[in-house]
Amino acid sequence: MSADCHPSVQRAETWTELQQLITQEMWTADIGRHRSPYVFRGVSDQSFTLETSIKRFVGDSGKWPLELLLLRNFAQYGANEIDEPRSVWHLLSLAQHYGLPTRLLDWSFSPLVAAYFATVAGDTDHDGAIWAVDYRQLHADLPDYYQDVLEMTETHMLDTHLLSNVTLEYQLHGDRPDGDGLPPVRSLNDVSRVDELWQELWAPDDARDEYVMFFRPPAIDDRIANQAAVFSFQSDPRLVLDRWLADRPDCYRKIVIPGERKLEFRDTLDQLNVNHRTLFPGLEGLATWLKQYYQPQAGE
Repeated sequence: MSADCHPSVQRAETWTELQQLITQEMWTADIGRHRSPYVFRGVSDQSFTLETSIKRFVGDSGKWPLELLLLRNFAQYGANEIDEPRSVWHLLSLAQHYGLPTRLLDWSFSPLVAAYFATVAGDTDHDGAIWAVDYRQLHADLPDYYQDVLEMTETHMLDTHLLSNVTLEYQLHGDRPDGDGLPPVRSLNDVSRVDELWQELWAPDDARDEYVMFFRPPAIDDRIANQAAVFSFQSDPRLVLDRWLADRPDCYRKIVIPGERKLEFRDTLDQLNVNHRTLFPGLEGLATWLKQYYQPQAGE
């Protein structure tokens, strides 16, 4: 079956159709509000895979410990440039935000933000796409130490603070009492213990069932807040998420944006104040927005 024939793949031929598709299943009965259980990611070419930057970086070399080496040296050499990371999860978020290869992928709570990233390049030769993933369904299959924290806080979405609690829960699940009947004293949230956390929870040879978890990063800058940012974390960095999701068709939708509609949709998003100026606050974002806004079109 081709991708376009897959029941989870839909096509938005008009802006009205796009609006209808991105606002499906918005009503959430348990909270009594219109809040979608989906997170969204836009890609400029619908054929692009959902592959992490660390997978591209390692490639066919098989040298997965490079992930740990990169993260550890990022913490060491970036100490004068960044505030002290509050946990390994905070450090990982910082690394992703500043472009270090990681096992994280960028998502957004906003389908319009995803639509912007699917159309921003203005490449009319290739169809773009918006991936919509139901994080609630995926989180229902997370390991127990995630489930304990989600149930305790009565939420479906994690953040770096809650992930620190997850790490503590993992230790309680795995640690054995010492001679005094108390668990050994350690903190895998301590950035200095990133080697242990990587070996125990993130190592690519992990034999546990694969899972994908979503969390809100800290508001490192205005860009995180304006883009309604979410990160996905994979238990195995070798996993290619779109292939993994193909076996879980009830957990995702892929909305294809025709190439010939990209410039129209991008202009419409600009009118709705979803553009480079608002999503990338600062002079660089402003300059990019101005170039897009005043770019002469063919035939003018």
